[in-house]
Amino acid sequence: MYLDKELCFCEEQAVTGNAVSQNVINVGEDCGSGNGVKLKVFVDTEDFAGLTDLRIALQASETDSFGLFDTVFESGAIPVANLVKGYSFPLPSLPVKHKGFVRLSFTVGGSDATAGKISGYLIMDDQTNV
Repeated sequence: MYLDKELCFCEEQAVTGNAVSQNVINVGEDCGSGNGVKLKVFVDTEDFAGLTDLRIALQASETDSFGLFDTVFESGAIPVANLVKGYSFPLPSLPVKHKGFVRLSFTVGGSDATAGKISGYLIMDDQTNV
């Protein structure tokens, strides 16, 4: 799997409370029109602790300031027991039509996390043979 810095939402971003990804990606309005563009979001380098669960949403906006945005989709609540290094969130591909700027949103359930890091990218294909 090849990762592109221009298609990076976040790398090893500590998520201890509700937050959004470090980066916003300008994908245009029809990024998913050919082959499906996938989201690869995973727990990276540090297991989560302290929280009950975590939800991840993809948000889209017409501007990079995200003054107004839509939630395109959201994962279910992922329990802390699953949020260990290497866990990959079950997220669908980017829809064909959406607003031009996208980011991730993280919603912490229960208490704030005392540990946990996330990395997230847009990718064309996921490596599955490891």
